[in-house]
Amino acid sequence: MVVAKILERFKQLGKFTKTFIILGLVLILYGYTCRLLGIYFFWESKLIGWTILLFGIIGFLVHNKKEKTNNNKRTIFEKVAIGIISLILLVETIMLLVIPRLHIYSIAENYVKNDNKIGNEIGTIKELTFLPKGGIQTTVDTNGEYGVAEINFIVKGNKKYKDITVFVVKYIDSTEWKVVDAKN
Repeated sequence: MVVAKILERFKQLGKFTKTFIILGLVLILYGYTCRLLGIYFFWESKLIGWTILLFGIIGFLVHNKKEKTNNNKRTIFEKVAIGIISLILLVETIMLLVIPRLHIYSIAENYVKNDNKIGNEIGTIKELTFLPKGGIQTTVDTNGEYGVAEINFIVKGNKKYKDITVFVVKYIDSTEWKVVDAKN
């Protein structure tokens, strides 16, 4: 019954929305599957899939909003959800543009490129792809600058690929940011 209603609603959506929802789900599924099965091709599909799916969800919400407006019903939920998803996409875009230009990013990137443990596991690094999740928190006060950062990469080596999170810190009493841990 519920599945039938969902399929009926899905049929009413526009081609753009349907395409984005289906493509997003396929890319997400492939992203998880390639990691699970050790397929070393297009690991970025998971991130791209989630982004495309969010655009599809916005299309779905816009469709619902129009339907509710035509039936003189409230559309607060749709408006709030569209706003939240738009904010998520905006933050993701800002992170993609800003973080790779920061000194902290360079420290994390150099660590991954030069770490023997990572190199032994994945082989010679062919490519690093920054993932816009994690974050950077810095504080500046009378003691100076200090903070923490979590930088996420897809690291592509000639043996295999790996998702790696690098933790970078700057303590009050230190002059430089330094990597304290890297996990996958």
